[in-house]
Amino acid sequence: MGYTNYWECETDFTDAEWEAVCNEAQYIKETDGDYHQILDSVDILKGKVINEICFNGYGDGGCETFYLNNKATDFSFCKTNELPYDIYVWHLLTFCQMIKKDFHARRDRWYWDKSRPLPKALRPQKQIDRSGAVV
Repeated sequence: MGYTNYWECETDFTDAEWEAVCNEAQYIKETDGDYHQILDSVDILKGKVINEICFNGYGDGGCETFYLNNKATDFSFCKTNELPYDIYVWHLLTFCQMIKKDFHARRDRWYWDKSRPLPKALRPQKQIDRSGAVV
């Protein structure tokens, strides 16, 4: 049995939230290694609005195609069989969960209970953006 990722979102993404998700998907695309190719559908924010992000592993490294769009969903899932692209699926779902209150993601035998605050020892001391600047 392989990994399955599940998610739901009660409301549509706002334009600002969706732009942040697209930027994160672009970041994933730019850091992807040569051993497999993902995010072939993603050509983001070059003056072009997209409503859906989709990707899969390359060749034998793929399973089900991951689809994420900017609309509300009662229930969505993607089985990845714990193949290398699973980390990209989970990264993007976790990112969505961090920026959108009504977005909830879980996977086989694991979920993040957003109603419980992180213990003080696990909270970040300061936030740093990608450039290294403290925000």
